[in-house]
Amino acid sequence: MKTSRGILETIMAALAAGGLACIAAGPAFAADASQMVPKEIRDRGSLTVGSQQTFPPVEFKKPDENVVTGVSADLLTEIAKRLGLKLEYVHGEYASLIPGLESKRFDMASGGISDTEEREQKVDFVNYMLSGGSILVRAADKDKYKTIGDFCGSKVAMLLGSNTIMKALDAANADCKSAGKAEFTVDQLPSAPDAKAQLDLGRVDGYLGDFPALVYFVTNAPGSYAVAGGNYILTPYITSWAFSKDNSALRDAVQQTAQDMLKDGTYVDLLKKWGLEGGALPEISVNLPSSKRN
Repeated sequence: MKTSRGILETIMAALAAGGLACIAAGPAFAADASQMVPKEIRDRGSLTVGSQQTFPPVEFKKPDENVVTGVSADLLTEIAKRLGLKLEYVHGEYASLIPGLESKRFDMASGGISDTEEREQKVDFVNYMLSGGSILVRAADKDKYKTIGDFCGSKVAMLLGSNTIMKALDAANADCKSAGKAEFTVDQLPSAPDAKAQLDLGRVDGYLGDFPALVYFVTNAPGSYAVAGGNYILTPYITSWAFSKDNSALRDAVQQTAQDMLKDGTYVDLLKKWGLEGGALPEISVNLPSSKRN
């Protein structure tokens, strides 16, 4: 199993070397992306976004505030502005976001969804940031847990619906068993705060989540937490916005607008605001998960 640094360097090197030749770039775009937005949405004047709103620093609400903030929220605010729309959030648990798209509960889904080939069977994705699944541990345990292999016989918690991470955990558990060690157990909770709380309460030894979110926790609680191995990545993936299969016009309008923001520097500036410029992609792509970037 590769280390986090090796995995991320491999992906970024491939991108820089021209690995984007296989991007699903979509159709040739009109000059004004706002004209690509479906008439129903233009007439309504608002873009509804399904989001768990509990996923710092991607999309979340600060204590005692009712405004959704984070790197994705900032990007979507600018995209909506350029499309001449207001941005409206609809709260939904992570596992309910894709079903919510399919039932037309909202126009698009956000909040840390990763593009996978399996999920592409149901929805489409606009890819906007490189990320990965990492493990948060208590600061006192930082020397004990450095990779997923160190958790054999322990207990971890994660967000319900994180299928990419769950597959990696199944593979890691198979490695534990092959090595003659006890398998680790996995608690899946409906929200990120619920899952992280299991670590705070001492019920689990690690919390699996998105690397940017875990860095945010470490930064905001000095001496309380650490990321296993410092920057260990269990699963590299591409953080994305999701759209229903019958809403390709909105998907393409958002993709073009985000690509324009990349070209004029706004995209990277907004990532820098949250310390996430290292996850900037060289192109805003459609349906290009990490599995297709090797």
